[in-house]
Amino acid sequence: MDKLKNIKSVFLDIDGTLTDSNKQITKHTKNIVKKVTDRGIYVVLCSGRSNNDVCKYSTETFASSYAISSNGAQIYNYKTKQNLYQNVIDFLDIKNIWEYCDKNNMELVLNGQTKQYGNKLFCSNMYKDKVIIEDINELKNISIYQIIVNSNSYSDMKNCEEHIKLNKNLKIANYSREYINKNINSKEPYYIFINNKFTDKGVAIGRFLEKMNIKKEEAICFGDRINDITMFKKCGYKVAMKNADEELKKLANYITLSNDENGVVDFLNKYV
Repeated sequence: MDKLKNIKSVFLDIDGTLTDSNKQITKHTKNIVKKVTDRGIYVVLCSGRSNNDVCKYSTETFASSYAISSNGAQIYNYKTKQNLYQNVIDFLDIKNIWEYCDKNNMELVLNGQTKQYGNKLFCSNMYKDKVIIEDINELKNISIYQIIVNSNSYSDMKNCEEHIKLNKNLKIANYSREYINKNINSKEPYYIFINNKFTDKGVAIGRFLEKMNIKKEEAICFGDRINDITMFKKCGYKVAMKNADEELKKLANYITLSNDENGVVDFLNKYV
């Protein structure tokens, strides 16, 4: 394959793509991201993680100042501290899921712009720094971009999924692999990411490309999970990691090495 010409934007998923299995970013990855950014190409991290997390990883890797977080619910410029785009969840829908999780003893995490909020239950170490909320009405005037439900019980998560699907204003953006694979004895907590029904990574990328006057064929993206499918549909060139979900691999133009083999570095060094 020849060098890809006229690339103006690179979109990178974080977990399973930019980071290795230990959630670390290698020195080689940081170097290649800086190299591409220094050429005037927008390198934008695009993740289901909170805005704070994505901004932290963007700074660490010397990526561009724009961060796409909460599965596309927010595009934030962390240098100017301004939102380029946002799509929040209605408070009544948040309250509905909050009350369900409270009744069924499930952990709830809510992605705000600068903080993560949640109930007093914990089953995942990922959210140990969340701000504990006693009364959901405390968040009535806070913008919430994504809801995350965690549970150690497969059956409880299955019931929760059915409850979420009854709400026409919401959609499930992503599931844990253990839940999708019906691993009912998983050692890891199951999770479901929930967004406003009009939100996904593809919508956010479309908005970004429009704002920056970049054509679809001038954009490339990297991903590993089913929530990256909408991202793939908005970019002219799609790269799946070797560790990616099979459904995503079928849509890819190229399958690079795994996240533990510096797959992003290998591709960008060769073709961009």
